[in-house]
Amino acid sequence: MADLPVFDPAQLRSLLELGAEPALIQELIGLYEADAPERIAALVGAAASGDAARLLAEAHHLKGSLGNLGLVRFAELAKGLETAGREGSLEGVAALVAALPAEHTEGLAALKAAFPG
Repeated sequence: MADLPVFDPAQLRSLLELGAEPALIQELIGLYEADAPERIAALVGAAASGDAARLLAEAHHLKGSLGNLGLVRFAELAKGLETAGREGSLEGVAALVAALPAEHTEGLAALKAAFPG
């Protein structure tokens, strides 16, 4: 996963090329900034309690948002959690969950650098 970029701006740039207002990009970044900590906390809780179904649901939701924003590496991390939840195998999930806060911080910084408000 370390070989993946933190951020690929192509997804958001394509929205601008299709005529989206820059304010929409800022709104999407703001929604991510507000929602991601709650999703991360839910994933941490699901992993700690061994709730594979909840892990699957939260990871799936987060993965979609991350993909739409171009947060490639974080989306891949969420995909790994989603897969673990789907398979009901939480072995190795602790390491993935532990990486969530740093990926969020890096991703948010990359978004804000590429699309300053």
